[in-house]
Amino acid sequence: MKRYLVLLCLAMPLVGSAQSTTLSHQQDLLGKGHIHVGLIAGQGYRGTYPTTTYTSPRVQYFITNGWSLAVEGRFSGSTIYPQSVDKPDYRQWSGGVSTRYYFLRGKRLATFVHLGTYHGHSTLRMKSDAPATESRTWQTEVGLGAQYRVAKRWSVEAMAGRSWQKSSPTNSYFLLTPDNFNRWQVSIGINYQLH
Repeated sequence: MKRYLVLLCLAMPLVGSAQSTTLSHQQDLLGKGHIHVGLIAGQGYRGTYPTTTYTSPRVQYFITNGWSLAVEGRFSGSTIYPQSVDKPDYRQWSGGVSTRYYFLRGKRLATFVHLGTYHGHSTLRMKSDAPATESRTWQTEVGLGAQYRVAKRWSVEAMAGRSWQKSSPTNSYFLLTPDNFNRWQVSIGINYQLH
């Protein structure tokens, strides 16, 4: 396995240089009118609460150079109580919008600030055979990240930020997601420029 990893590390600069572009093309990657699709995977953690994992597909449109709006979907899951071993105790399905502003745009590296809001449905259960509390959930997040162009249309990103969440129950069960179920989050993602 180590040999394959070394081989991959040696081959990556060759792949990158074969698809390298000029500085103006990096600016064009984040230019007005471009559409990107991407997938993000991340984790959130706060104090005594367990780790939450999430995935988020995204379609991003640049309304001006360096500033984008995106439509995102999100699935989150977490095992909160040790009694449940067969599936997550907490699940959330949501969709929403986000905006990003890219600054310090270099030849390959750009940094950005991120703001997003999501609305969806969540379930929380004490243990696997207990009835679930269903809720409408609002989530807001802010973050700071970096995006690195690896090819003409491909880029990778990493982001760290903070998430706030509020749930309103839609059934009569008493168990609710705590109001302070807030998360420090880190994520990585990959993006492809369609247009």
